[in-house]
Formats: sequence, C-alpha cells, structure tokens
Amino acid sequence: MRIEKLILQTSYLATLKEFYSSILELPVHVISDQEIQIQIGTTDLIFTETKTGEPFYHFAINIPSNKIDEAKSWLDSRVKLLWMEDYKSDIADFVNWHAKSVYFYDPAGNILELISRFDLNHNSKEPFSSSEFLSISEAGLVFKSEEFDQKTATVLNENSLSYFTKQPPMSQFRAIGDDEGLFIVVPEERNWYPTDKPAGIFPITVEFEHNAEQHHLNLD
Repeated sequence: MRIEKLILQTSYLATLKEFYSSILELPVHVISDQEIQIQIGTTDLIFTETKTGEPFYHFAINIPSNKIDEAKSWLDSRVKLLWMEDYKSDIADFVNWHAKSVYFYDPAGNILELISRFDLNHNSKEPFSSSEFLSISEAGLVFKSEEFDQKTATVLNENSLSYFTKQPPMSQFRAIGDDEGLFIVVPEERNWYPTDKPAGIFPITVEFEHNAEQHHLNLD
C-alpha cells in the first residue's frame, strides 16, 4: 500500500507553510489562500484551512533504513523531539516492527514521526536532509469507540486491505497495510503515542495505491 496523497485540515495554515518550508526544508506550493501542498517524497501532503476547531493528526514519514540516528541529529536543532519514558530515549525501538522512530510536533499540534523500517532495505549514502523523506507511510484514523470495530472492518473490506502482519489487532489499536503504507486506527480519546494527547476525529482524505488499484478514503 502506498499513500499518494494525504489531505488534512488546519487552523494554522500560514504557520505550517513557514514550518514545513523553512524548518523541515520541504517543497511547499501555495495552491490558494486556503490550501498548501507539501511534497514529502512520493506523497503529496495537503493542508486546507478551516475555521472550525483546531484539527490535529498523526502521520509518519518513511526515511532510509540506516538513517534514524542521523535524522535525530538533523532534527535536534530544528524541533523538540518527544521523549519516550518506556525507551528512556527519544528514539523508539519497535522490535516487532523491525523499525525505529523519532517523534515531534508541528506548530498545529500534528504528531509527526520519522521511521526507519529495516525490512525495506532503503539504505542511503547521502548526508541526511529532508530529501531523504521517502513518503508518508502512516496515516492515523480515529473512530468513535462504539463504532470502532465496525468502521475498522469497513476500511478493511471496502479497500481489500489486511491487518499489518507485524502487529496483531488490539482492542484499541489496529494497524492496516504494510511497511510501505499503514492506517493506524484508534478510538477517539485514546492518547496518540508517545503523547498524552487524546485522539480526536477530524476530516481526513487519503488517496492510495494497493494491489495496482487506486483507492480513495474520505472521512468527515
């Protein structure tokens, strides 16, 4: 599964434009006064402005398999990395997933993750920079608790997807897809790891490719 386009809402459009272009040094294109497009490897990240609430999301970005330490050093002077008490580190070591991650916030409160997935063998000899951002590889989906099982099943069935083989489904955490692209599905009010920030339900659109077919997921 490959996430080709991720469309999110924000009430901080101008601030995000500055952050993604100046701090993360990514290509940012102004589509209109209400919309920007950020190129993250092979994925288009689009923020649209909203006057309703303060939406925030979780998404992860794949980086080369051998670059997590360099990525941490590169980020250190740019953002405040999130500390994970369970690892006593600001690098998470997901042994079962064969991956390591670092986390940080953007100015709108979105929880970003850079993740090296060792099984993909995307090694690089280049010095780390944002040009090493390969793609958005995870998008968080949030459903009401009473609809969690039903709506998760709908995502699976309507898109011919399967649970991630490295992560057995849990009562409040489901991973759908593969190392190239995952939906991280949680019920509303469950804290996004590694924060104490409860997940909220906000509009999200994902365009992705799976088994050579194009799919469109739109959640209001």
